[in-house]
Amino acid sequence: MSTLRVLLDAAPQAGRANPWALFDDNETVVQSGSSAPDAWPAAHRKEAVLAAARVRIVALQLPPLPPDRVRAAASFALEDQLAGPADEQHIAVSPQRADGALEAIVASRDLVSDLSPHFDRILAEPALAPRPPAQHWRWYASGAGGGFVRRHDGSTFATGEHDGASTELMLALDHASHHESLPLSIEAAFEPDERTTADFTRRAGPSLVPIAAWRWDGCGRASFAQSTDLRQGEFAPAVSTNATGSLRLFRWAAALAAVAIVVHVVASIGEWTLLRVESWRVRSALATLASELGAPGTDDPAGAIARRHAVARHRAGLAAPADALPLLARAAPALAALPSGALKSATFGEGHWTFEFAKLDADAAGRLELQLAGAGLSTLQAANAAGARMRVSLAPGAQ
Repeated sequence: MSTLRVLLDAAPQAGRANPWALFDDNETVVQSGSSAPDAWPAAHRKEAVLAAARVRIVALQLPPLPPDRVRAAASFALEDQLAGPADEQHIAVSPQRADGALEAIVASRDLVSDLSPHFDRILAEPALAPRPPAQHWRWYASGAGGGFVRRHDGSTFATGEHDGASTELMLALDHASHHESLPLSIEAAFEPDERTTADFTRRAGPSLVPIAAWRWDGCGRASFAQSTDLRQGEFAPAVSTNATGSLRLFRWAAALAAVAIVVHVVASIGEWTLLRVESWRVRSALATLASELGAPGTDDPAGAIARRHAVARHRAGLAAPADALPLLARAAPALAALPSGALKSATFGEGHWTFEFAKLDADAAGRLELQLAGAGLSTLQAANAAGARMRVSLAPGAQ
């Protein structure tokens, strides 16, 4: 099956040429060029590769989470690192590794929205490039102009044209020097010009070491297969299946599965019915109570009762369970058990506290989350560059 991959720094437009490469079943380039969309070769699949200037990759360390919660936790961790309004950014995440590490890819929401209907996958050019060895950075040339730097943890940032030392790279090195994290060398995966070499020669710090050149369309089967698809969340592709063919192919398996399901349902129907009836009784009682309190017809009677309770306590000059001080009192014993200086700041808003912590080891973070849960609090935790952030609110049903 042939695959057409197109390197894009903007949505395709008539008359505007874009670099492309056509791959065969073995992921070998059989044709390449640069042309407008109407001159692209036909292929079974089409994949967009976003140029380095249009994406940013951030390395994150999060607590181990179920796959369906990873993207939300990554978005929370990146709240204060996004350039521009959060609703203009789209965040895709790689699978989380065993140690909790992952890569978050940030791109323009509008660009991903424009490309999603027309491409089977959307990839990031920097994610195709190999990571450098530990304590080294690697500088790549982008196929769309300019370049990007990739660090050992997988994070990347874009650079300008290779005409002398990149301003973005120099700023990143200055920042790293202040945090005692300078790389041992900068590996240049392209042929640096004389001005770039001279700039590095004059500047104290990591040396520039030329290595084999890299191209986005020559990175190999594994790089394309393992690269994160940006079509996630609202842009995730719909699952399409051939129902007739599947039923024909797996008719015996489907029949056996149906029998197993029927047996299971029959065996548990009594318990299920009892639970459903009990749930209906509880919800009916809550709805009646909510109606008596002046909140009829609500879809969330328990929440309505809690809000009415809070209003009543406020009118009486008393605090409600979800107010700032009662929530903080619940959390105080767990926070007091942390090492001195671990809690950096605390802010309250919309029924929850947001705590900023210095870096906590995995055991301390786990104990804190368990202690808060035992106090009737619900938590959402994410690591960031400075340490960790935790959002704490009253757990449903807590008194």
